[in-house]
Amino acid sequence: MNDMRALIFEEPWKMTLQNLPRPALEAGEVLIKMESVGICGSDVHGFTGESGRRAPGMVMGHEIVGRIEEVAKDVTEKEVGQRVTVFNVLSEHTPSDEEGDSSFLNKRVVGVNLGTRGAMAEYLAIPAVNAIPASEHIPAEVSVLAEPVAVALHGFDRLEQKNIHGQNIAIIGSGTIGLCTLLVAKSLGYSNLAVLDLIPEKLKRAQDFGGLIVSIEKDDSFIEVEKKTIEVLGAKPDLIIDAVGTKSSFGQAFEMVAEKGCLLLIGNLAKEVELPLQDLISKEISLVGTYGFGLKAFEKAVQILPQFQEELQTLIEGHCSLKETPAVMTALAKGEKQALKIVIDF
Repeated sequence: MNDMRALIFEEPWKMTLQNLPRPALEAGEVLIKMESVGICGSDVHGFTGESGRRAPGMVMGHEIVGRIEEVAKDVTEKEVGQRVTVFNVLSEHTPSDEEGDSSFLNKRVVGVNLGTRGAMAEYLAIPAVNAIPASEHIPAEVSVLAEPVAVALHGFDRLEQKNIHGQNIAIIGSGTIGLCTLLVAKSLGYSNLAVLDLIPEKLKRAQDFGGLIVSIEKDDSFIEVEKKTIEVLGAKPDLIIDAVGTKSSFGQAFEMVAEKGCLLLIGNLAKEVELPLQDLISKEISLVGTYGFGLKAFEKAVQILPQFQEELQTLIEGHCSLKETPAVMTALAKGEKQALKIVIDF
């Protein structure tokens, strides 16, 4: 009764279902029984070993919804049975105003670099402050998407901090992050929004979400894509959000951004990109990097999920059990299975 099933990442392309001791609570912690856990693209890249961001012996899983099973004796603000989602960055202390976002205080992230403290397991012990109450009025699987919504919110917070606002906006990539960025942008009052992608099915989703669409062909040059984008937006984009993060997507964004425009960089698949320095300087282009999110952005994301429920529900294109997860990860990594979001059900 004190054991739990957990998926152990043993080596690239290999995960095994094992029995582990159920986590014992320390002071200030709660024990969460998993309800729904999202498979993130970063999990898949870690599973193959290409990103180097997942270590053998660990338990993955950082998009989390569950119910509190047990609370430590000193925890008074959380209750057994309460549905929660998890702010997955564990901080040593609460950040001061000068330190700002807690995501930059350390790199201790549940399901990323905390050993067996991950959500691809039946139970997870975390500090009570990281357990954020989740709505009972939307499905648990929708609350799993709090993280990508928070990523988008944090990106716009970064722009706001620098007093950067675009009039003609292009979002490169209509995956989960790109589509959540579109939803958040619309909620913030942005209207002239174009989404660029190669895949017609994904673009149809962006159109359904209220975005303009730019269909890219595989052999299109940067100039050809720029012309298509200008035709749709009516002007050169002055704010481009790269939700992909490849050499090609960055090159495309840099090629077509307006003078004095801004590139908001969310996707980070490529370790290095080419940067035309003279153009950057002479055109006075701003580059803004954004990584993860802080507690405030995550709490806001959880609060606004209900207004996006209908759209977010359509992003969930598959379900699997914990036992089925290794096969699903393999299929996703090999391109044999395509899905914006797959949720592990417990």
